[in-house]
Amino acid sequence: MLQFKRIFHAVRIFFERNVWLKVKGSIRYKLMVLMLSAMILPLLILIVFSINVSQRNYEKEVVTSNESRIILAGKYIDEKLNESDKLLFSSLLDDKLIPSISRSNEGDIPLDYNTLEYIQDKLYSTYYRNDYIDSISIYAKETQKVYMLKEDEFHLLNLSTIDGTNWDELKVSPHYVFKSGLPQENYSLTRSIIRFEDREIVGGISFDINWNTIDSVIEMLKTEQDSSVYLLNKEGQIIYNPNADDKITLDMQQILQQIDTSKNVNYLKTESSYVFFKKAFNSQVTIIKVIPMAIIMEGVTMTFVYGIMISIISIIITVLLSIYMSLKTTKPIIQLVDAMKEVSENNFEVHIRTDRNDEIGLLEKNFTTMVYRIKELIEKEYKSEIATKEAQFKALQAQINPHFLYNTLQLVGGMAVAHNTTTIYSIIGALSDMFRYITGKQGDLVDIAHEIEHIKNYLFIQEQRFEGRVVTDIFVEEGTENYIIPMLMIQPIVENAFIHGFEQKTGIWKLSIEVQKVFDDLEIIISDNGIGIPVERLTVLQQQINHISNPLNTKGSIGILNVAARIEFYFGEDSDFEISSEVGKGTQVIIRFPAMLREATA
Repeated sequence: MLQFKRIFHAVRIFFERNVWLKVKGSIRYKLMVLMLSAMILPLLILIVFSINVSQRNYEKEVVTSNESRIILAGKYIDEKLNESDKLLFSSLLDDKLIPSISRSNEGDIPLDYNTLEYIQDKLYSTYYRNDYIDSISIYAKETQKVYMLKEDEFHLLNLSTIDGTNWDELKVSPHYVFKSGLPQENYSLTRSIIRFEDREIVGGISFDINWNTIDSVIEMLKTEQDSSVYLLNKEGQIIYNPNADDKITLDMQQILQQIDTSKNVNYLKTESSYVFFKKAFNSQVTIIKVIPMAIIMEGVTMTFVYGIMISIISIIITVLLSIYMSLKTTKPIIQLVDAMKEVSENNFEVHIRTDRNDEIGLLEKNFTTMVYRIKELIEKEYKSEIATKEAQFKALQAQINPHFLYNTLQLVGGMAVAHNTTTIYSIIGALSDMFRYITGKQGDLVDIAHEIEHIKNYLFIQEQRFEGRVVTDIFVEEGTENYIIPMLMIQPIVENAFIHGFEQKTGIWKLSIEVQKVFDDLEIIISDNGIGIPVERLTVLQQQINHISNPLNTKGSIGILNVAARIEFYFGEDSDFEISSEVGKGTQVIIRFPAMLREATA
């Protein structure tokens, strides 16, 4: 007793120093102990309950499944016996049979020979049409003769007495006699042959049928090892035992008495076994399946062993998962604390990588997003100014075509020789207005009216350059003049029409510009009847337009790509840039973006 107290004291001291102090001083260990307690206790209760339930369910499953099988087996046997009886009955449906067996052969030898030949043929035809018939016999009451076919051999027997034979039990009602003695391989089914005129019995017909016709159902019933299946007659005798080596431990007559007193059930439970049964053929045959109780207990024992094994494995997994979850829960919190310290020291390059989708993962992702947004807001004003200037510079750089200026100046020089000064003055005035518009200080967003005026100056010069070949149509919906658009947005598209669409086209060049308001959007449509864009080039162009991820990083792009990039920059996902073209018929560009007044941008 003293030794036990010392051991207990040593264990208590060890627990307090190595476990309790750690749990008390760390949220991680507190969480670990709490999770272990919350998971193991309900698990143990659930395991004990599950083992108890599984034991009952296993027994119930065995009873239910075997009950259904024994019912099916009984129906099958009943069907087979009735099928044999129908075959026996069908053999009687012969007009020659009754006269043949009731006719005396005294003084009429040829007639008796014909009768013998007829009966012999009938026996052979019935025997060979049915594989499961072991022998077939016809009894003639008047002559006390039996015509028998057994094992392919025909026999004619003269009976001195019918006592003790099936023929002795023939009656007008019932018409048949079923017999099967101690365990053997066949049963006999005998029917009376009755003369219709006077309802007298003139003989009988009997089949010996092999029990192996039901072996398939016997195999279906033997689902458990060491189970046994028997057929009993109404006296409680075993008439068919396919398990010849089985030791019969039950009193079958007593079992049959219990069966007779049972109601609406198909099984009995004895001290040593379960007995499943089903009667057939007007209760003359009973099929019985015996399952030793040891088999049931073996299944329950295995369930119990598996339950214990699963319990131990579950407890081990629960302990490991509890430790893992506590560590995994506290580790990201510590990482978040360290990251917050970095941010407090103005280090905005902190990024927590995570693939978690739980609350902690959401916290980590939101923290990273918050740091990114703070960094973005700090740099927004500075980068916004640089981006605007860069966009303006790229637009001007991309759109001012030196060849256009050169051709215009050549035109001015040529017209100075061939035309009057009024035309020259108009062209120079238009060119001057264009340069004034481009180099003005009005900002990168301008009114539609100013942009259209700039386009009209550009088209005036082109009309003078290609005199008689250019037809233009500009429509601006009333009320849209004061809406703002990016500066120099339309000219690159119009210039593309002249360079790529009209340059190789013969005949009249037609160009139209439509500006209209569609719901809350402003829609600009630019169409030409030029040579069009090949399908391959159009596909590449559309892909480039759809994948402009950074509008300020379209290096080397001019014309349409530059315009698409600037629209994406100013209006984002609310804008739309569509281009369609058909070779030989022309090209159409449709631009849509939110309609805004200058005051709305302040």
